[in-house]
Amino acid sequence: MKTHDTLSRPAVQSLVASRIREVANAGMGRSDVLPFWFGEPDEVTPDLIREAAKTALDTGDTFYTHNLGVPALREALARYASELHRPVSADHIAVASSGVSALMLVAQLLLNPGYRVVIVTPLWPNLIEIPKILGAEVISVPLQLSTRRADPIWELDLDQLLDALTPDTKALLINSPNNPTGWSMPRSRQQIVLDHCRKHGIWLLVDDVYERLVYDAPAGARTCAPSFLDIADTN
Repeated sequence: MKTHDTLSRPAVQSLVASRIREVANAGMGRSDVLPFWFGEPDEVTPDLIREAAKTALDTGDTFYTHNLGVPALREALARYASELHRPVSADHIAVASSGVSALMLVAQLLLNPGYRVVIVTPLWPNLIEIPKILGAEVISVPLQLSTRRADPIWELDLDQLLDALTPDTKALLINSPNNPTGWSMPRSRQQIVLDHCRKHGIWLLVDDVYERLVYDAPAGARTCAPSFLDIADTN
């Protein structure tokens, strides 16, 4: 009889454990520990959303829907994205069960064993391990803490990134604004990276989940961080 470990793929056995999960498991249920582990608020889901979910259950809305998500939801998301960026069609929106599930689906769409993937780090551990699960080679380009100013800031060595994006690279993963550093890629550098990726046929996978966490805009302005969505096209 084979043990559980011998049934696992070596790529899975070599994955790095989630330190956040270890901390959470140790602290859950303790009143003397503040739960700063997961990316979630400290308030429960608003009544409006909870009531809508309960109503859907009560009316029997529990069957399969479109693979890309409920059309009305996709249309609402397209309108929201279009207010922040260039016009976005609902045909270009897909809804997954979670952010990590969506990232895994995209990785499965793009990556095969042996493919080369470049990742700007630090990055949420799941995004680093997902390509490894699929057998891809992961190359890390780390942000650097610059002390040239009075207030140290995180910066990306653009030349180092471009050097890492060799013609045999399959995909580039970027999280901007970045968790946990707060670093954000300026529009001018996004254009350079986009042009380089187009030149070499490199897929660009960008996690913009924190795009609304911008604090240098005028009060009351509806703004977001620079996004590749604003400069990318389908040509």
